[in-house]
Amino acid sequence: MGIDDRTARGPLDGFRPDLEGLRAVAVVLVVLYHASVPGFSGGYVGVDVFFVLSGFLITGLLLREARRSGTISLPNFYARRARRLLPASALVLVITLVASVVMMPPLRVPDVSGDAAAAALYVSNIRFALQATDYLQAEAAPSPLLHFWSLGVEEQFYIFWPAIVLLVVRARGNLARRIGIAAAVIAAASLGLSLWLTVVNQPWAFFSLPTRAWELGLGALLAVGAGQLSRVPDRPAAIAAWVGLGMVVVSGVLMSTATPFPGVAALVPTLGSALFIAGGFRQSAIAPGRWLSTAVPRFLGRISYSLYLWHWPVLILPAVALDIRLPWWARGSLVLLAVALAAVTQVLVEDPLRHGRWIGSLPRRNLAMAGALSVIVATASIGIGVSATVVLGGTSTAAAAATTAAADERQLDDVLGSSTSNVRPAAETRDPGPSSTTASDGAPVVPPATLPPTRGGPVPSGLRPSLAAARDDKPITYDTGCHASLEDTVARICAYGDVGSPTTVVLLGDSHAASWFPAVERLTSERGWRLLNLTKSACGAFDLRRWNGIVKREYTECTAWRESALRLIEKERPALVLVAESRKGEIIGQAGVTPLTSVEGQAAWRAGAARSLERLGHAADHVVVIGDTPRSDYDVPVCLSDHQADILACATPFGRAVDTAWLAEEATAAAEHGATYVDPTPWVCPSDPCPPVLGKFMVLRDEHHLSTPFSSALAHRLSAALPALTAGP
Repeated sequence: MGIDDRTARGPLDGFRPDLEGLRAVAVVLVVLYHASVPGFSGGYVGVDVFFVLSGFLITGLLLREARRSGTISLPNFYARRARRLLPASALVLVITLVASVVMMPPLRVPDVSGDAAAAALYVSNIRFALQATDYLQAEAAPSPLLHFWSLGVEEQFYIFWPAIVLLVVRARGNLARRIGIAAAVIAAASLGLSLWLTVVNQPWAFFSLPTRAWELGLGALLAVGAGQLSRVPDRPAAIAAWVGLGMVVVSGVLMSTATPFPGVAALVPTLGSALFIAGGFRQSAIAPGRWLSTAVPRFLGRISYSLYLWHWPVLILPAVALDIRLPWWARGSLVLLAVALAAVTQVLVEDPLRHGRWIGSLPRRNLAMAGALSVIVATASIGIGVSATVVLGGTSTAAAAATTAAADERQLDDVLGSSTSNVRPAAETRDPGPSSTTASDGAPVVPPATLPPTRGGPVPSGLRPSLAAARDDKPITYDTGCHASLEDTVARICAYGDVGSPTTVVLLGDSHAASWFPAVERLTSERGWRLLNLTKSACGAFDLRRWNGIVKREYTECTAWRESALRLIEKERPALVLVAESRKGEIIGQAGVTPLTSVEGQAAWRAGAARSLERLGHAADHVVVIGDTPRSDYDVPVCLSDHQADILACATPFGRAVDTAWLAEEATAAAEHGATYVDPTPWVCPSDPCPPVLGKFMVLRDEHHLSTPFSSALAHRLSAALPALTAGP
């Protein structure tokens, strides 16, 4: 991605203008994909083309130097890479960070600052992998610096591969053969790891160097075999190049975000790139390289590095600032702006610094300046993030929180009143029907017209949690490992409350169940009960096969973990099981990974709920189903940070926040199997539109998870809704 074809000649010292054209194809695919142009849902494969090109060109450079001098100068190599890559990337990082401070909601600034620091230190791919595997962070809005992950992969490759080549050069034997063997071993191991990890943990497979090194290694093998490839006849070479180019373009058109990637799918664009490079050693009138060597593709290829850097923040920041999905004409205009910025950057920044006209070419000076620039950008980024957090306000001290908690909860009681009519006891078995909008107590759900209007006003002082603390607000079960992660397959006992009590209560479900943990833990502690937490990210309690968008396949870990959790409950014989789960998620059938239609999914959900509730009914004295919470149109803390003068700007109309038909479906399933049903809607959305703040409590910590303080404040209401318990076995 950062290699310049004009200075990085091929291994046979022949300039390859067709490779500039291939870079143009790669960057155009990426830009069209990010601009949401129809028909390019797999345009992200352009990054894979860059990886193969980088491996080919870098290895060619190293091989020529080794043949010329008998060794490789690592300082010279790193200095050249620093002059080539760092100036433009530092410029884009700084401008993007400043623009983010101006254009983005204040709560997003610390996150972007952390992204900028990671990018400046060449580890952004690791940071984004960690975020992508964190279920609560995976749903966050994309960073304007997300695209720097691929630079992290390449920069890490530039650190390790030349050192490996230097070790190979010092050994005896045929130089090209030794480098080829090293590249082949690394590529084979990396490909195996990529294929395995794409199934096991797709985000790490996507973002990490060890699972992407095979693509760069494939390019390295092409550089080693350049002499043999140059002897292929014109016609077979042209056919190979056309087939390779077709594989790249078809990948960009037919693949999508649902494709498990990299894995097997990445073989198509990478092998296509390899075929194009291999066929391009022999240029003829029928070769595609002739077309890609014309003026326009070569221009785009020359600016491809800067265009890649600029296009993503240029597309993202205006959409975030306006809080809308930009129309096609706006996205097209922003793409043209990115092209203009890239052309200017290439002329005024890339070329002068790459050739040393501004800073010279002494390796020691270049490396010192590169290190200093990286540290300065990273330090400044962290400083901006810390400053933004301080401006938002930190968390209250424990003593202050304890002092104000009772008063805040009394204020919340005044807002919500004392009604508990949202409880439907297990004895009530009337079926409201699948399309009914019947509430949990058998009465019609309150329509928006009869709800009191939500009052506006500024974000209250002493908001709980504070805006600055909202991103880290989650139940303690996450930090202690008692909330199962995506990869967990075995449920384990995590006991809270009075662990010696004869009365055991179980909290079972996904992250929506986990958001009730503060309330349940508080009431069990007050009543002297033993609480077992059995929750897992994106894994509901009901017996269903689901597709998981993070791992991009059937969520088999959920199926195994749920069975383990149900068996544990059957062994424990608890007095009460509390069940809660999100209404979202794609249900798949027995035949494969295709999501079921809405009708099929509803039938599958009913059957799965029946199986699980029947087992729970036999295992526990009482079963309580807590209905799904209302959802917000906004990431609530982010929105509030941007609209601190009026919370109504972050309120969601009742009709969009509450799925009354789903509540009725849940109530029916509970009633049919003797379970008590509790609808939390009157607690979470007592007015229209659904308020983001009640009293001094932030209701949701994102779009659909209860904040920890608000959940805890609902403990007494939830307690009043539970059936009377007797001591368990």
